[in-house]
Amino acid sequence: MGLRLCRLLLFVLFTTYQGAWAQNAAPGLGAQHDSSQPIEITADTLDVSQTDQTALFSGKVVATQGDMRLGSDNLRVHYRNEEAEAEKAAISRLDAIGNVTVSSPTEMAQGEWGVYDVDSGQITLGGNVVLTRGENVLRGEQLVIDLESGQSRITSKKDGGGRVKGLFVPSKKQTR
Repeated sequence: MGLRLCRLLLFVLFTTYQGAWAQNAAPGLGAQHDSSQPIEITADTLDVSQTDQTALFSGKVVATQGDMRLGSDNLRVHYRNEEAEAEKAAISRLDAIGNVTVSSPTEMAQGEWGVYDVDSGQITLGGNVVLTRGENVLRGEQLVIDLESGQSRITSKKDGGGRVKGLFVPSKKQTR
């Protein structure tokens, strides 16, 4: 009996408020994104390690690719040897640490750390994640965004400490 009631409530909540999350038709973080676009990175300092094929950007880091923006305190860029794989982009992965934000024109996600795997087109944010779109807010421990498919997933802590939380505000009806 309890399981049926729970399923019914979830169904009602989902069907009633699904429009609240999708009220803006503009592309968001979950929308398809062209990860083959150039990535521009700005920061206060840059340290490059040729032996590790990494670059560490530090201080007010901002990386942009198309409409997507990634900000953080520090950003480690992993790149390939261009001679070995000339047909692929030079950057393979971005590791963001500290005050990480990922935003599109309609959504913003925040976390303590983030990884953008350019090859797979997947962004993972972790540590007290908050995803905001308009007045709607989702909270969890980890957010995975597949830029190719437009799918997103928020999870809670693996040890069972905490739950995913969502606040969905229905769109206001205009009266005539």
